[in-house]
Amino acid sequence: MSGRRGFTLVELLIALAIVAIGVTIATTNFFTWQSHFSGVGFQREFLSLSNEGRTRSLSSSLQHRLLIDVNAGTVALQRGNAGTGSTVWTDAAPRITGTRGAGIDNIVCVPAASVPALFALIFNPNGEVLAQTDPASAATITPLTSANIHLSAQSAADLATMQLFGWTSKARLVYGWL
Repeated sequence: MSGRRGFTLVELLIALAIVAIGVTIATTNFFTWQSHFSGVGFQREFLSLSNEGRTRSLSSSLQHRLLIDVNAGTVALQRGNAGTGSTVWTDAAPRITGTRGAGIDNIVCVPAASVPALFALIFNPNGEVLAQTDPASAATITPLTSANIHLSAQSAADLATMQLFGWTSKARLVYGWL
């Protein structure tokens, strides 16, 4: 059949099947990759926002706080109007939000405190971190020794804990839940 040109229907179907298999494998890997980097990206942004709050507080001599909404999975960096005892808070950086399964699972504070859905960590200019269990009330502010913030992700391999140390206000990211 040297005079015929083109492809037979069987050849076209085989080629389409091979392409479909390749697309399926690529799509699955792409969604896994997207979920992984969404979780890890949120964790790194949260850590960066914490470090930024600490740095801004030390350099501006004004209180800064991380306003954490556990239910919505959002974190906002806010600037206070004083070095201690701030009563007015304004956003100092864009809010970050966890997507694709990334978010905040829970917060464990030392000394033990009941952590509600809306919680704040206040950075003082002297390097100290305070916990605020009700961001609307200054009466709920207490000194913090440390906090373990458990960050969720879609994959169990991407779970992380952000540790914040109250007396130095330094934070670090540890993979897995402590």
